[in-house]
Amino acid sequence: MFNRLRTAALAVAAAALLAGMLAGCAGSGSDGGTSGSGSSQVTLILGDQANGLQTLMKASGALDGTSYQVKWAEFQGAAPLFQAMQGGQVDTGYAADLPTLAAISGKLPIKMVGALQGSGANDAILVRANSPIQTVADLKGKTVVVSSARGSIAEYLLAVALQQAGLKYSDVTVQFVLPTAAQAAFNSGQIETWATFDPYQSIGQRAGGRVLVDGQDGRVTGLGFVTAAEASLADPAKKAAITDFLNRLATAEKWAAGHQTEYAAIYAQTNGVAPEVAAMVVAHAHPTVVPITPDVITRVQAVSDLMFQIHSLPVNVQVASVADTSVYQPTPSN
Repeated sequence: MFNRLRTAALAVAAAALLAGMLAGCAGSGSDGGTSGSGSSQVTLILGDQANGLQTLMKASGALDGTSYQVKWAEFQGAAPLFQAMQGGQVDTGYAADLPTLAAISGKLPIKMVGALQGSGANDAILVRANSPIQTVADLKGKTVVVSSARGSIAEYLLAVALQQAGLKYSDVTVQFVLPTAAQAAFNSGQIETWATFDPYQSIGQRAGGRVLVDGQDGRVTGLGFVTAAEASLADPAKKAAITDFLNRLATAEKWAAGHQTEYAAIYAQTNGVAPEVAAMVVAHAHPTVVPITPDVITRVQAVSDLMFQIHSLPVNVQVASVADTSVYQPTPSN
């Protein structure tokens, strides 16, 4: 039953993603500010997941008054976002550390240009409220649905949690399902265990899911990365715009930290989710925009090392070689 649902839902989701990707990149995304003589010459197409960054930037007003145009392209998860980058349809992307590494290991010509440091609370393994599974050790021999594809942050959380529980990755059966399809199956009780991330994590919790374990306490690095296409970085005007965007993103995150109630209300209205879900999403996320320092590189290298060892990554990415530290350095106000 679930396999039939999974196949049909994936087909529908894939069609919707392709249509959304093409529509977003064709110019249906929102514009940023239009001041400055360069506004008609530079357009940044920003890849986003589940409307996260776009909602934040609009709520905070951080993009007001840019000297370049901004268009948004929205995706369910990192895999389709990076496919769009591969096709040259977006200039930047935002994803957690492992999906970023997965894209780079697949020879995607991008660079890490900025990082967001969070707590890891917005990644979790959920089980149904009445599930007999009480600990990660109880997952042995079970099937775990992971969103959204091999190389996702949810897969990394699962791998680390299993390791900490004394289990091997091969002790569970992993199925990869796009978030909306997995959400429907989890909410209807067709799957018992789901490794996912916000906003789907919070929606799953509101639908009766119980957090078995989340990404806090060092299970995940809590790092997400803004990446930029190498072709975009080769254009001096676009590179300058990307630097400006990162500084504005830092301003937006500071605004969100000090206006959680207001931000949650805007998030709920913009994304059509229940206020309780929006409040959970906002509470889970307290990222700070940081430059890519040697410490950041070391921590993410450990992620690549582990996932290469369990054959999730085809190549052990040398993180230092794919980071461009010249793009973002915090301004005094950030």
